[in-house]
Amino acid sequence: MLRCGRDRTATKEKLMDQPSLPPPCKSGDRVAIIAPAGPFQEKWLFEGCERLRSWGLEPIYEKELFSTWGYLAGSDAHRLESLHKAFRDDNVKAILCARGGYGTFRLLDGLDLPLLQQHAKRFLGFSDITMLHQVFAQQCGFIGFHSPMAASQHFIEGSPTSVERVKQALFADDLATIFSPIQGDVLQQGPRATGRLVGGNLSLLAASVGTPWQVDTQDAILFVEEVAEPPYRIDRMWQQLRYAGLLKPLRGIVFGDFGPLRDRYTTYTEEEFWLNRIGMPEGIPVLHKMPFGHIRDNATLPVGASVTIDAETATLHAA
Repeated sequence: MLRCGRDRTATKEKLMDQPSLPPPCKSGDRVAIIAPAGPFQEKWLFEGCERLRSWGLEPIYEKELFSTWGYLAGSDAHRLESLHKAFRDDNVKAILCARGGYGTFRLLDGLDLPLLQQHAKRFLGFSDITMLHQVFAQQCGFIGFHSPMAASQHFIEGSPTSVERVKQALFADDLATIFSPIQGDVLQQGPRATGRLVGGNLSLLAASVGTPWQVDTQDAILFVEEVAEPPYRIDRMWQQLRYAGLLKPLRGIVFGDFGPLRDRYTTYTEEEFWLNRIGMPEGIPVLHKMPFGHIRDNATLPVGASVTIDAETATLHAA
């Protein structure tokens, strides 16, 4: 395959305009499945494809999708070209990642941003896919969806609400339909606020600090999730964001599922951990126990879209 040339003059610029929503799918459209991160179980992929077919879509993928290179789903060059090819193909109307794991961070400096800007498509994935969403929203100008992935239990065995949200992210033509309100618990009171939705997996957000792909939190609503990390590591990563000055400009914060925040030293509640142990920026609303992350009820979130956080109702919804 030929690699598309890159215009490096555009690669590190941030867009000032509100990211746009790529066109929706319709029945009969092709949806490409790619694996930009780690390998996956074939069983889950085949079941995911059946679900997409039941929605009237045509899932396609290359035979190289099943490649492995240690803990990666093929070499960097292969995974990057698969991503570019899916965007380049005008017959493909949406792209679903097969799985997270690790690997997308290795692709960032090779992304052909002009190509991605010119061929914006509905793009779905989460966890290790976090940084692709940030790049698409901040540097390519289109909204991506933090959502269950094609070869994951979250897609095959997710709650009916979670699965329906994935379907809406593919077919609906307005954000209010795609992103109906989600509700959690109030961690810290603050005024109702609207801002760009940024965030994703905490490990990836912390790893982006100091790189050209660092998340832009100015006047934003930050959403965060993590899995299988002990409290001290979550604390360290959160302090990294704080020391980098990424928390102070925020208008609100929402925490998804982190699993049990427990270790042998634990003598505090989850609320005490967030508020008294690692600390929140003052004066802004903070919600937690929101339905997104590595859980069965994993809500689809529009990264880069304008959203509203309301501590009175403990909700996050499209603005």
